[in-house]
This record gives sequence, structure tokens and C-alpha cells, in this order.
Amino acid sequence: MDNEKKINMQENVENEINQANIQRTTARNRLQIEIPEYIDWKDVKFLEQFIPERGKIMPRRISGVSAREQRLIARAIKRARIMALLPFVKD
Repeated sequence: MDNEKKINMQENVENEINQANIQRTTARNRLQIEIPEYIDWKDVKFLEQFIPERGKIMPRRISGVSAREQRLIARAIKRARIMALLPFVKD
């Protein structure tokens, strides 16, 4: 009995490890957007790529940009909204 329990426990642990590896190796759906050196708040076409239908700023885990680029994009979007180039909420 003890041997059977040990074998079952080892199999369960191996299954959990394999499932964790499968989840980690899955490909992420990231957008392929080229980021210019200078992100201008007046470039509305570029900034609209980072605003989905609801009007929220797209998170970096989805857009695939670096943390620094995400901060610059978010700042540019907020400035463009204040200057009325971009809407705060889309209809």
C-alpha cells in the first residue's frame, strides 16, 4: 500500500510539473507594432493602436511593449486626451 501511494504521489507531482510547463510555454498573442524613438502625443494614428474599443489604454502584457515604452505611450495618450485629440471614452 505504501509503495502504491508513493507512486501515485510521484505521478501527481510529475503531472502538475508538466501542466505548469505547458502553460508557461504557450505563445502569447502580442501585437507587432514598431515603436518610434520619440512618441509624440500629436501622432493620433499611432496612439489609437493602443486604445481598444472601450477606450482604455491597452496593458503592456497584451501590446508587448517594454515598461519604459508603456509609460511613454500612456503619457502621450493622456496628453492627447487633454488636448482633445483623442476621446476619453469611445461610444
